Amino acid sequence: MKKILFPLLSALCVLACDPDFLTKAPETKMVTGNFFSSESELALWTNAFYVNQLEGADDLGDMTADDHVTTGLSSIAKGNRTPSSEGMWTRTQWGYLRNINYFFENSSRCPDEAARRRYEGVAHFFRAKWYFDMVSRFGDVPYYDYVIGSADTLGMKKARDPRGYVMMKVLEDLDQAAAKLPDNNDIYQVNRLTALAFKSRVALFEGTFRKYFAGTAFVPEDKQTFDGKEISSDWFLRQAADAASQVIGRKKLYTGNTMGLATAATDASYRELFLLDDASPDEAIFARRYNASLTIRHGLQFDYANGRHSATHRFVNHYLLKSGKPVSSVDGYDRMDYYTSFQNRDPRMAQSLHGPKYVALDEKAHETIDWGKRTWSGYRIIKHISNTDHENATTSTTAWMFIRYAEVLLNYAEAKAELGELTKEDVNKTIDPIRARVGMPAMGDVPTVIDPMMQEYYPNAKGSQLAAILEIRRERTVELFSEGFRMWDLLRWKEGKWLTPKPTGGFQGIYVPALGEYDLDRDGKNDVLFYSGTKPSTTVAAGNQIAIGTNFTLSGGDSGFLTYYASEDYTWNENRDYLYPVPYEQRKQTGLALTQNPGWDDGL
Repeated sequence: MKKILFPLLSALCVLACDPDFLTKAPETKMVTGNFFSSESELALWTNAFYVNQLEGADDLGDMTADDHVTTGLSSIAKGNRTPSSEGMWTRTQWGYLRNINYFFENSSRCPDEAARRRYEGVAHFFRAKWYFDMVSRFGDVPYYDYVIGSADTLGMKKARDPRGYVMMKVLEDLDQAAAKLPDNNDIYQVNRLTALAFKSRVALFEGTFRKYFAGTAFVPEDKQTFDGKEISSDWFLRQAADAASQVIGRKKLYTGNTMGLATAATDASYRELFLLDDASPDEAIFARRYNASLTIRHGLQFDYANGRHSATHRFVNHYLLKSGKPVSSVDGYDRMDYYTSFQNRDPRMAQSLHGPKYVALDEKAHETIDWGKRTWSGYRIIKHISNTDHENATTSTTAWMFIRYAEVLLNYAEAKAELGELTKEDVNKTIDPIRARVGMPAMGDVPTVIDPMMQEYYPNAKGSQLAAILEIRRERTVELFSEGFRMWDLLRWKEGKWLTPKPTGGFQGIYVPALGEYDLDRDGKNDVLFYSGTKPSTTVAAGNQIAIGTNFTLSGGDSGFLTYYASEDYTWNENRDYLYPVPYEQRKQTGLALTQNPGWDDGL
């Protein structure tokens, strides 16, 4: 790994430091007229795509939303994105695309046709990913499938192409990737299944975005024709379902129980899946491996502790009861304290959050929550949390799954439901196995009864199978919790306002019946104090003495849900905030050929 990456990164650093890097042919020894002449050289070049474009575990620390909050709010939640901040529209980012297109223009030098085909498949995958990431943030973007020459003024000042056209090209790239990549089970290199699984994600994103934004400034027309092909929300949703269907049956959900986290696998395997140093080849489709001996490690567990990553009450309400009924079916569900909220719930709740019986990996005794270091809301996130060896900065070696099988199952079910075509057979092969892993009752048939709470949480959801859409969103929210999907899901569902604290008067955590001391886990010892004004005498540890009225309030004054960020007053702009602004410096450099996104005013 070092032999490949270190020379490669050194060469790329030389390229990146050249001010004319984007518009002239690289002049390092790596890319002389003879480069790209062998399989090893094709591999060397495309390895950089993995290094530069793949998110890792450390990137998850910034992925917060209405379900998952920390001691700091994102720029989206605070409403402080501006056209002066470039986001991903940077020289470096466009340089990654240039490297991909440069590969396509030179890979024909390799006489090994099989090798050329394979690594072209890699390049197709990463160009698709590059453009998907850009469209997700900016909408319309200029599409280039060639290297811009230094004299190509028109190319450098190209206007933005419609997102529909670009996303059509993204799916074409993924089809090429699926056709050219090997059909194997290598979870650390892109292959045919990787391309198909990722296509199901990409097409679902665009299909739902077009469905919920059709007729707005973001998607003026749902149906469009490009290169003789008609695209629409339905077209993308069918592409998503078709791609997912080609993966279904090729993988299976992880059901291991090797770490002794619980007696029954249904109470352990979901949590264990995210603690493995080597990702499970059963469920993982594409993953990143970390290795202590090569000092390739991450700091996710360190970030989660220092940022006191915590779940919200809104998220916790998504968990069904163990019986399969919604929590709202219980009298007084909206006044459940911490201990009661964990009782008789979907086992994934106690495998994702620090519950009354939580025992850390390699420990024997229950661990009391440390509010000063571990949680912000009372619902501490323990998904991804290994033993104490992983707690310091860049000491963790747990694998990071970029794509896993459960997501593909959910992508298929959601696409079919949004089309109004979900069947009992579809439910049986997608949602039911996900629930079976943790011992939850099967969904069984296509839902027809709407849960009022889910409708309240997703008021913009629509379709002939609305009840099914809402239940699949519940399942997706629970299953993919704290994996980086939530913010993007809310954006594509046109539910962006929930990313800000204002609609609920601040993000909310556990329910506190009254001020005073509490034995949250009911082990016979008070472990937290909530007080207002003068602090009373207490034996509770200093970090667990919570003053109400400073960082925290209670939704009912002296009782209610522990609330934080209540003073944040940013109002979500439905006509603007679903896309990032195009940086005004980039617009100026193109003579305003780059238009600005709806609602953003950059003074130009």
